[in-house]
Amino acid sequence: MLGFAETLGGTLASFIIPAAAGLAIISFAARFLNAKYLAAFAIGLYFWFFSDTIGDANLLGANEGFSGGIFHVALWVCFGVGLLLMLTLDKDMFSPGPEGMKLGFAIPVLVAIAIGIHGFGEGAALSATAVTTPSTSLVDAFGGLAAGAAFVLHKALEPMMVGAAYWIYAKDHAKDLNGRIKDLSVLTLAFTLPGIIGGATAYYFVQAYPSADFTYVFALGLGTSLYAAFRLARGMFEGQRTSSMDSTKMALMVLLGFTCLYLAALLHS
Repeated sequence: MLGFAETLGGTLASFIIPAAAGLAIISFAARFLNAKYLAAFAIGLYFWFFSDTIGDANLLGANEGFSGGIFHVALWVCFGVGLLLMLTLDKDMFSPGPEGMKLGFAIPVLVAIAIGIHGFGEGAALSATAVTTPSTSLVDAFGGLAAGAAFVLHKALEPMMVGAAYWIYAKDHAKDLNGRIKDLSVLTLAFTLPGIIGGATAYYFVQAYPSADFTYVFALGLGTSLYAAFRLARGMFEGQRTSSMDSTKMALMVLLGFTCLYLAALLHS
């Protein structure tokens, strides 16, 4: 079994550092790309994110048909609660024009939370592995270098969806470099905090309840993540068409985003 300090340190490093790097990279890209192309790239990321997360949520029990009973219902309820919660928090999301943009910086914060909630389950899973593994090596316990690299890449790519939302809805929120760093730090914290809490609390919880099931957290995170999809999709239609090749460029950005997370997943197989 790995110690609490080592497990928490690994969780902090694997969540915070990649997330900060991912937000910095997408912010650098925003200097050269129109925000709608960032949105298209982020939607591509989301397509893979959704397929990955619904797998972690065991397809909300759909593979069990009607034999899942109350546990099947509970998964669906967690998904529904997540979706309704986020849409209730942003009452202006479906308002047309400037009315739908007026929340400003609150929008990427909500996107960070919406995407980050599934991280609670990931953090909990890391702690569960640390508690049950006979290995004394952090890297070996989590499947070796390839698996570790895949996880880190996921934690760098996923917050790029948050960064895209920032440059679509809140690019004028910061007035200088210090303000920009502060904004990105807040978004990093909003995205990573659920995973850190999940890792810290699950370490001892799993020791007391070895059969603990975190599938419901992934179902909740799947529901909340749809908020990010709606907000990012809206960003794809902001601004003017620039050329007859615009649709092709947007499609390529969607494909690029999807492929990035797809390649990261291949490392884990």
